[in-house]
This record gives sequence, C-alpha cells and structure tokens, in this order.
Amino acid sequence: MAKGDIVFLLDESGSVGSINFETTKTFVYNFVSYFSIGPNANQISVVTFSSNATEDFSLNRYSSLSTLQSAVLSLSYSGGGTSIGAALDFARLHSFIPTHGARPDAAKLVILITDGQSSLSNEADLLKDQYVTIFCVGVTRGINEELLRRVSSHNDYTYVTDSFITLSGIQSYLAEKSCADSKYWS
Repeated sequence: MAKGDIVFLLDESGSVGSINFETTKTFVYNFVSYFSIGPNANQISVVTFSSNATEDFSLNRYSSLSTLQSAVLSLSYSGGGTSIGAALDFARLHSFIPTHGARPDAAKLVILITDGQSSLSNEADLLKDQYVTIFCVGVTRGINEELLRRVSSHNDYTYVTDSFITLSGIQSYLAEKSCADSKYWS
C-alpha cells in the first residue's frame, strides 16, 4: 500500500461563494473515499484560502475515513480575495512538517482547487523543490489556465472544468493520477 501525505488547498474566496464551496466539500468528501486513511496509509489535510491561508486540520489529525469525511463536511466558508501564492506558501511552511504529521517516507501531494486568478512569484517552485507534487483544478471559465499549468508539477496535472457542478466528473481520474489505492482500479 502506498503512503501519501495529501494536502488540499481549497479556494474559499468571495467569487466561489458558499454554495460552490459546499460542492467543493462534497468533491473532497467523495475523493478521499478512494484512499485508505491512517498513520500507515494516507493522511489528508485541508487548508482553505482566500486572501490568507488557514489550516483546517493537519495531516495527522484524522486516522479514519469516517472522521476525516465528517471534518470535511464541517468546514465553514468565509469569503475574501484569492491568493494562490499564500496557499502554496502555507503548505510549504506549515503543512509538510513533522509536527503537522508529514512523514519522510510518504509521497507529498498538493491538490489545489480554485476558481480564480492570482499573482504568483516562485511559491510553486519552492514547494516543488521540497519534492511535493502539485495538482491543480481550475473551476469556471474565469481561471487562468496558463498560471495553473505553471503551478502544476506536470502539464497533465492541470484539470479545468466549466463549473462546480461538473467538478465530480474528474474525481476518479484525479484520484487515479494521484495514486489512489489500487483496490479501486481492478
């Protein structure tokens, strides 16, 4: 079984809105069901961001699928601007450290879900320099696809969908690409 430390960076800016944020939570809730969860399997963290980033829970906070899914559903929406750079910096400086549950023998992944555009400097490169694989999901036609492709670790790790309603359409594909447990792909 593969071990992964997976950090979701969820855009909760004003343009997302509370209804679409609920759809994003449902996406994450269903997505994590593709993975074995626990200290010897996969660990999941959620960081929400708008103008600033906040860790909702660390990698080592939940060790069962049911408690993890409950925590995802209890996330609250706050609104604000969109700073993808702040989210990436937060993940680099706080999420992937041992005190927050990061393990030296686990693959490190970020899954960024955003509907907006943001200015960036080198935040994505600094995170990649720490051997973190970054997947980007851009939702709505307002996103800057070129920017997301620069943030992603590989061109094939950028996904664009027209609306939050169609977000679930990429769920199993993204789970497979991000190394979900093979029991789901037989």
